[in-house]
Amino acid sequence: MKTIKFIICVAVALVVTGCGILKKDSKIEKQTSNLSDTVTVSNDTMREIAVTDPATQIAGEWTMLTIDNKKISTLKRPFITFDFAEKRFYGNNGCNIVNGTFSCDSSSIVFDNMISTRMACDNETPEHVVMKVFNDVASVKLFEKNGIRYLHFVNKKMHTLAVFKEQNLNFMNGAWTVEEINGQHVTDENVKLVIDLDQLKLHGNSGCNIINGTIYIDYMKDWGVQFQQLISTMKMCENIKTETALRVSLEVTETCKKINDSKIALYDNKGQCVAVLKRLELKRK
Repeated sequence: MKTIKFIICVAVALVVTGCGILKKDSKIEKQTSNLSDTVTVSNDTMREIAVTDPATQIAGEWTMLTIDNKKISTLKRPFITFDFAEKRFYGNNGCNIVNGTFSCDSSSIVFDNMISTRMACDNETPEHVVMKVFNDVASVKLFEKNGIRYLHFVNKKMHTLAVFKEQNLNFMNGAWTVEEINGQHVTDENVKLVIDLDQLKLHGNSGCNIINGTIYIDYMKDWGVQFQQLISTMKMCENIKTETALRVSLEVTETCKKINDSKIALYDNKGQCVAVLKRLELKRK
């Protein structure tokens, strides 16, 4: 909560300087799970990671990719979020919101007290097939490939029932100065952005005008993110070229990459770097 309040305060500051429990399924609208372009999830190309501390290694959100080695096709994105502090999970089975309790250690996992909404969906992968995975799973295995982590649900016979992919873009959260646009250094330190993944919102200052927009996380791509519905105020500015270049770079962004703890890069669909952001360290009173 403190983090959210902090981000909101930063967003306000930028604007000023410019002139059963069912949780909400907030990140799945308009996100189908046709996984024809998803990376390979074969064990042969992955490095297994020993599960020694599930509370830190497995906590968070995972998107379901396959069941019995077959790609999933559902109306909504099937995912699960583990909350180890409350020993609860929530997510979506490709159609309905699902909640329940779970217990997990390095050798076993059990789901219990599962409840869901009751919307009807015409999915190629039926939701009862998804739910059977949660009934049959006995343990988990963790793998890593190219910096992406994959969680395998395994039954008692050690057969992989389903594969999940972690899409953790939390490193993008916070306030940033725009250091480069298309390889050109930005000298105006007032060109700033605030990325709020919890609310899927973008706020910023082009050095003259205020910019706002929405964020779409493309779970079918590794580190996939897009900035959409960008709007800005209409003041005439001397640095209009910088403002235009910034807006275009945001509009064409398809993926992101963490350079280090203080910098991230944005890339277009051809893999070209369109912007480099540097974390803004705000002074706290």
